[in-house]
Amino acid sequence: MTAEILSWSRSRGVFAGVALEGATLRGDGDANLDLYGKRLEMRPIVTGSTPIPAAAQPLISRLSRY
Repeated sequence: MTAEILSWSRSRGVFAGVALEGATLRGDGDANLDLYGKRLEMRPIVTGSTPIPAAAQPLISRLSRY
């Protein structure tokens, strides 16, 4: 058995197991304005079509090592 949660029920009726996985990515317009100097949508930031701001270079350099 490889389930993360196992359960046992002695009651009669229907038993169903459900696993929901997912994530969302939401932009913070004010933070983008502070960092990039303009309001940006998430897509150009995440896809790399927007240049990395100077303030983020130390973080990007460190992450790139791994």
